[in-house]
Amino acid sequence: MNRIPIRPTAAAAFFLVTTACSEGEDSGVSLPDVPTFEGTIDLEIGQVDGDDPYLFSAIQDVAADEQGRVIVADRQSMEIRVFEPDGTFAFHFGGPGEGPGEFGDLCCLQFAPDGEFWVRESARYSAFVLGAAGAEYQRIIRTPHLGQSGLMDPFTFDLEGNLVSVGPVRGDDDSGAGLMARLRVHADGAVDTVVMADAERQSVSQATVPFELGTIRGLAYLHQPFGPLWIHAHANGGTWAEAITSDYSINLHRPDGTVSVIEGPLLVGPPLSADERDGAQESIDRDRDRTGVAIHPFRIPDRKPPLDDMFFDRAGRLWVVKTLATGETVRKADVWDGTTLVAHYRWPSRIREIPTPWATGSVLYGVTADTLGVHRAARVRFERR
Repeated sequence: MNRIPIRPTAAAAFFLVTTACSEGEDSGVSLPDVPTFEGTIDLEIGQVDGDDPYLFSAIQDVAADEQGRVIVADRQSMEIRVFEPDGTFAFHFGGPGEGPGEFGDLCCLQFAPDGEFWVRESARYSAFVLGAAGAEYQRIIRTPHLGQSGLMDPFTFDLEGNLVSVGPVRGDDDSGAGLMARLRVHADGAVDTVVMADAERQSVSQATVPFELGTIRGLAYLHQPFGPLWIHAHANGGTWAEAITSDYSINLHRPDGTVSVIEGPLLVGPPLSADERDGAQESIDRDRDRTGVAIHPFRIPDRKPPLDDMFFDRAGRLWVVKTLATGETVRKADVWDGTTLVAHYRWPSRIREIPTPWATGSVLYGVTADTLGVHRAARVRFERR
């Protein structure tokens, strides 16, 4: 699930739309009684001091192979590090550079249907074959997106094994503002482009206002603090989904082009804490200072949107993640197989929201960070309650 990135011109702020639904309301949606799976962290890889392989600067992504080896992308070293299922370091590859097998602006990890391991950078994708003690470089595909944008956006593969890259493309009005799209790269280099939603939907909770400060003139993109966001998620095989976080109504797009709607219950998001409300007010005040607008177009909401994120697991099931209340220690998700709710999952909120977790039915991989900011790759193991 990925949130659409904010792209300010001269200034940026945040905007809001309140949600007025109640979990107790009759939404007309009857959900089945499904099992709940409780997750606990059973492995963390990373140290404050120690051997270099266990020292991470900023973990960009975590994945796992069929053997259960944990694969970690470290941004500062520009390395991919591979650990055995018990957390023992196995090998690393990559490093900073522009040559074959080297990385710049290291980001995201993915396996192709044929088992090749792919790495996304800002301007290209690199493919490898992972062995028992090393990785063999295969080839590069240049990113099909605007410039070097879309670095943190996901990528997958379709049923034929074609790369599907997610990132911004130029809008119909030929403006500089990008609309998020899925770009399928064929073997002959041809690219199919599917814009995932119109500009109004993608820019929900955003207002564009002209500003003039001294000799500087321009447009400012103002966003509502804790307002609804447009989110999207992508699965290998060609399935993808998009939604607005204020409404439990998700458009599920299948590889054949058909679209189904996942309808969840009406939910109310958690209330803003006093600190969050103060932070939202500071953001609005900064907007006024930067743009010179007398009246900010948005107010601070009483509550956050009920949905936080969504992502697909390795089996193609969609996890719809609820928004955490302040101080809440357990993250919760409804898991859908197509349009059928099949399970609820719960896991420690210490697992960071970014990067998107790598999950199966029994385990989830992500990143934790302590009070010193030290990153660790983490594995969560689930058991049925």
